[in-house]
Amino acid sequence: MKFKFLHVADLHLGFQIRGLDRTKYCKRAILKAINIVRDNNLDALIISGDLFENDKIYREDIEFLNETFELIHPKPVVISPGNHDFLNFNCAYDQRFLNILRIKDWSENVKIFKIPEFSNFSFGDINIYGKPCLNRQAKAFDKPINIEPSKINIAVIHASRINFSPQGKEIWNPFEDKDILNSNFDYVALGHYHNYSEISDGSVIKSAYPGSMVPVSIAEYGKRGGLIVEIIKKDNKISTEVEFVELSDFSIKKIEVSPSQNIEKIKNVILSEISDSNNPKDSLFILKIKGMGDLSIMYLKELFSEYKILFDTSEFTKFDMEKLKETSPETTMGTFINEMLKLIENADGREKQILEDALIYGLDAFAGKQITPRFYDEN
Repeated sequence: MKFKFLHVADLHLGFQIRGLDRTKYCKRAILKAINIVRDNNLDALIISGDLFENDKIYREDIEFLNETFELIHPKPVVISPGNHDFLNFNCAYDQRFLNILRIKDWSENVKIFKIPEFSNFSFGDINIYGKPCLNRQAKAFDKPINIEPSKINIAVIHASRINFSPQGKEIWNPFEDKDILNSNFDYVALGHYHNYSEISDGSVIKSAYPGSMVPVSIAEYGKRGGLIVEIIKKDNKISTEVEFVELSDFSIKKIEVSPSQNIEKIKNVILSEISDSNNPKDSLFILKIKGMGDLSIMYLKELFSEYKILFDTSEFTKFDMEKLKETSPETTMGTFINEMLKLIENADGREKQILEDALIYGLDAFAGKQITPRFYDEN
């Protein structure tokens, strides 16, 4: 027996990043997923929750999803609702709600888990079990499940892997690794955490989070997509292969600069990172400015206005060189500032950078702040 499918989760269609509309990227990712199922002749598409945001999804989005899923009919699209596409009356998974909006019901091949306890859909020798994410504290695997060992058995659930929970992430349907390793499932398709992780028994991958399909926050760097999972069962022995596939045209890249660097150096660093991006127009760049200096954020914003750049100034302190020159030399701090400015004015290149750093360290020391070293490459 063999079952090969695409496992995705956490698209969050409708959610924005700092006012940036992700809708077109989410729809492109779904279309890519459908094409991967078709082009690779996969058996199913499995979605482990948070396909969309309940309060931010519109009629055209629901219709798009339904029409897109229908493209692989009769191959199943199996959905286990999460805590953002929460199963309730005002949810796109509820037929009554769709009737109110006068939207046709989901395509026949779309299978949605709606019963509070584990239930299953059967496709020949394949059993796919799942339940919606309805209770924050209820354990994901609270009751033993009778399954048929002669078949391939998959579980789909939106749940929290305790002891591995990202900081600030809400706990829903908690479980421990041993719950999955001791279960009789051949693979558990997880959703909720936005970065890839897996659970293995040492020889076979028993479960995995594919991560978010498209970045949902400014901290989600790198490639985003899903997993092609192939499960082969012979004589009750399982072999599992997992392959990551990129689905998102949209990416987030972090750039760090120091305000003590000259403006040409900063511009070159930003341009280099932008040029290294495969699709700079479809990228969000997080420009983190760390340190103290005389740097015009508005100038940089205007210079790179054609790109999507968010400026992180949480560790940036601006000082005005001209105002520093006005500091009275009659105080100890004033004497230090004036002497340092004279040295900086007569220096250039690497020496000037070192002296500017020394000025910043001195100002931090006078202010009683912790001195944070700054490091630069040698180029």
